[in-house]
Amino acid sequence: MISIPTQKRTRAGLTLLEVLISLAIFLGALTALSQLIGIGSRAAVQAQLRTQAILKCQSKLAEVLAGAQPLESVSLAAYEDEENWKWSLDVQPGAYENMLQLTVRVLYSGAGESVTTSYQLTRQIRDPAMLLDAANTVESASELTLEEQL
Repeated sequence: MISIPTQKRTRAGLTLLEVLISLAIFLGALTALSQLIGIGSRAAVQAQLRTQAILKCQSKLAEVLAGAQPLESVSLAAYEDEENWKWSLDVQPGAYENMLQLTVRVLYSGAGESVTTSYQLTRQIRDPAMLLDAANTVESASELTLEEQL
């Protein structure tokens, strides 16, 4: 018998199956990364809107406390500069006597219904009417003592 020497076959490239498998892995990773980028960008927009809502809520409460806005309940009033932002003020009796509970709520609803955010801030303050009554009582009492002294 004559024996034929076996030669090792060397491959010069990739098989079609290897190319298809590597392409499927690449496309799967690309799809996952694109979804992660989308989730990240939506979270960044929500964080930015939430920060703006907090700032708008604090500034509106400061306006009410400073007297620039009347101390009465308001429902979904629009901001002058931005039409997508709305604010509400709820004035309720507080937990203690002569106290008021102010609740300011800010709401953002974008062009699409998918982008919305809201923030609410509650504060307890003294009732300004009680402070005015106390001042009037002190003034009346001081006038009476002046008249008695004369």
